[in-house]
Amino acid sequence: MSQEPDMFPPTGGMWLPEQIPLMEGHLRALGLEIDPSELADPTSSTLEAIVSLGGCSASFVSKSGLIITNHHCVEAYLSYMTEQDKAALQRMNETRASQGLPPIEADIDYMRDGYDARKGGERFTGPESRAFITFEQTNVTERMTEGLADITDPLQRFEELERRQKQILKEAETDPSVRAEVKSFFRGETFMLIRKRKLKDLRMVYAPPKAVGYFGGDERNWEFPRHVGDFAFLRVYTGPDGETADHAPENIPYKPKNIIPVSHGGEGLVPEDLIFVAGYPGRTNRATTFAEARDTVGRSMPFTIDYLAKIRAVFRELESRNEVLATKVQPPLFGIENYLKNNREALQILDSIDYLGRKEGFEEALRVWVQADRIRAEKYAPVIAEMNRIQTKYEENWQKRAFTSRLFSGYFNGILSSAMTLVRVAKEKQKSDQDRLPGYQERDYENLQDELRQMQTTYDRAIAVEVTTHFLKRLIEAEGTNPAFLDGWLGNTRTEAGIREKIETVLDSTKLEDVETRVGLFDSATYADLKTSDDQLIQLAMLAEPDLLAAEQHSKAKSGEALVISPLYIEMLRQFQESRGQVMAPDANSTLRITFGQVGGYTKQDGESVKFVPAFTNLRQLIDDEHQPAKRDFEVPARWISAYERAKKRGYGPYGDAFYGDLPLNFLANVDTTGGNSGSAALNARGELIGLLFDGNTDSLYGDYVFDAGVRSILLDVRYTLWVLDEVEGNGELLREMGIEPAFAK
Repeated sequence: MSQEPDMFPPTGGMWLPEQIPLMEGHLRALGLEIDPSELADPTSSTLEAIVSLGGCSASFVSKSGLIITNHHCVEAYLSYMTEQDKAALQRMNETRASQGLPPIEADIDYMRDGYDARKGGERFTGPESRAFITFEQTNVTERMTEGLADITDPLQRFEELERRQKQILKEAETDPSVRAEVKSFFRGETFMLIRKRKLKDLRMVYAPPKAVGYFGGDERNWEFPRHVGDFAFLRVYTGPDGETADHAPENIPYKPKNIIPVSHGGEGLVPEDLIFVAGYPGRTNRATTFAEARDTVGRSMPFTIDYLAKIRAVFRELESRNEVLATKVQPPLFGIENYLKNNREALQILDSIDYLGRKEGFEEALRVWVQADRIRAEKYAPVIAEMNRIQTKYEENWQKRAFTSRLFSGYFNGILSSAMTLVRVAKEKQKSDQDRLPGYQERDYENLQDELRQMQTTYDRAIAVEVTTHFLKRLIEAEGTNPAFLDGWLGNTRTEAGIREKIETVLDSTKLEDVETRVGLFDSATYADLKTSDDQLIQLAMLAEPDLLAAEQHSKAKSGEALVISPLYIEMLRQFQESRGQVMAPDANSTLRITFGQVGGYTKQDGESVKFVPAFTNLRQLIDDEHQPAKRDFEVPARWISAYERAKKRGYGPYGDAFYGDLPLNFLANVDTTGGNSGSAALNARGELIGLLFDGNTDSLYGDYVFDAGVRSILLDVRYTLWVLDEVEGNGELLREMGIEPAFAK
């Protein structure tokens, strides 16, 4: 057994804002200049400028609703704009053809070429695009949990929790501009009602070409050195009255109460400088038992790696067929490759650091501490064994459930997901709104309808055929008992060719490929209408819905069993940490968090030698060392090369770094981040924007399970952004909007 490690080091944590004052002394020693209370209140002038994009983070940088985020966070928006313009061009050419006129030729691809609103106006980014601003948090733990332990049936216990949550949300969302969530912290020990302002009209202002925003491609993903311009600008609009509104020509730029001031060029960073990252990290799994960790490493991660590698091959084959498919598969393919590399590297590193041995050692130390006190032992001694029992109880048939879920995932398969949405909405409409399943209440209708519309951006029948065939084949091959719908779908067909033929026949018959048909059925179709529909795709969804519901109820029952015991585990864990003088941050759950650290390089093993990796990269390296015109994802655009040649003669103006003698591009810091932090504002000790979080180095990939101060997050230096706008694009207007006087642009 390994020696007891520190699984929750005090320097690591995606902290709740209210926890920041607890670390004031440490932060002051690191150089903090602002009042810690600025980082302790979600409604403070700093934190109210932090934005969630529903999967990425962003921040307001002007009083006219301008927000900055990562380029990779707006890829779906760029794809939507591309598809909209291609469709408009097709309609125009159809009209011209009817008039005997030749077609207009245009090669439209905003992912490839980037977008500048000075040429085409600020463009709507799609019906699913949203910005959320947290303005209120309320502890609702007692209301959510009182008396739950008295309910003995696990599924009924969880459903009672859902009922209470739905009632709280109903009370919290009387204003249509408000979106509320009840979030669990510390594995159900605490529940918070979080109210956010929802803004629905987001428009593209500027995005660099993919060759800049994704330079190095997947080969350099999770690697450092990096030379990526991973930034983009959006603007948020409201109705003329300043209230939340759907996209409309008469809308006006949103006026945020607060913005993050952008650090001016020349006021850059040096190693050991304090930085903060503020954003909405998605999910971590640190407060787990040894048995849960063993399950993650031994079962869950290998399964994820296998299924992602195989579905990636499907998408790559589709990408190679033609340019239309290449554009449509790009957003999901980016996510697949990103998550695949993440899991592969993380699993290797977890093995190399003896993660399971460390977890086992930590758990043994926890047991010893519990047994050292009679009162503690009476309360906590059975906790871990009970959690282990629950973990084992619900493992049966897990592969079948996993592939059933992925088959209907909107991320992979929009058309099947849409059919299932229509069936489930119609089924739930038969109940009163408060009795409907979460996700299918009236509060969810707008989002569901937007998903039905947005699906078109990445839909192509060829994609639907191949993805559906693939996941059906994987479902058949998976261990366990087949769900009942398989025979109804496929009969005796089990070969790949036979499955593909059946899916093609179904898609030939369906009307759900049409946007207006999908939305129309959502609005008007009853469950009885769908049961008698002659649309084969709808009938397939009808057959599969009971199996999908059963899989969800299985998961709910497991959560219901854990509702009573998991909070006790966390209570025990937190007391153990407090006995060692340490504060424990809750696992990430897509809520507003603060993490802090210092700028700095790191050492890594390079063969038999140890190599130091400096904290910063620069433009000279990008142009002189990394530019490889013949290699995919390594070609620097000509405009960037021309700007670099000018800079060699006249310098970088205020954006160059006197310490390094070049233009900084990306840098490293030991801040604690994860997925969802993409686009997060990086702030200096004065609370000014000095960069954007966009990635982590390879060693950081196990950070979802344990934090190590030796790992590094990768950030964009805002000086690169400012130089691009000024020297490359000549966009003085955008710079002035952020309070920066351009050095080169007029």
